[in-house]
Amino acid sequence: MNKLTVCFSILVLIFATKGFCTEYHVTKKGNDANSGTAASPFKTIAAAVRKAYPGDTITVHAGTYREWVNPLRGGESNTKRIIYRAAMGEKVQIKGSEAISGWKKEKNIWKVTIPNSFFGDYNPYKDFIDGDWFLNKGRVHHTGEVFLNGKSLYEKETLDKVLRPVADKNN
Repeated sequence: MNKLTVCFSILVLIFATKGFCTEYHVTKKGNDANSGTAASPFKTIAAAVRKAYPGDTITVHAGTYREWVNPLRGGESNTKRIIYRAAMGEKVQIKGSEAISGWKKEKNIWKVTIPNSFFGDYNPYKDFIDGDWFLNKGRVHHTGEVFLNGKSLYEKETLDKVLRPVADKNN
């Protein structure tokens, strides 16, 4: 074996065991068509998820990210996993909720109508919660929720039940 072959073999061995680890960056000012580098970051965590492999790191920069993060790949071991982290010293929030505007007051209630297309492939208000394990308290429950000032509101099935509320004595 000549020296060139030995050197090449050592380099292949180093890269095979070390691997190519990439750090992807996500910022609110990024673009999902970017490469994900610090100089050319993604806008969504989902874009970084599509690119990341075991050993990679996804660094998310300051902001509120209103998206569902669904990792496509996991790690291979405790030492080779995909790491998700907030950038050092920056505040990051990941929320599955959307801020909705356009509310209008009708009678004594506030109302907004959202088209089904808003939800894309998954509408949580068409997804019912049910089962012998679930105490439904005599009403319909969905996986979707409405929050006001950080507090979940109770769902009512009809406009009449909203306009004429009855206190829930079981809470």
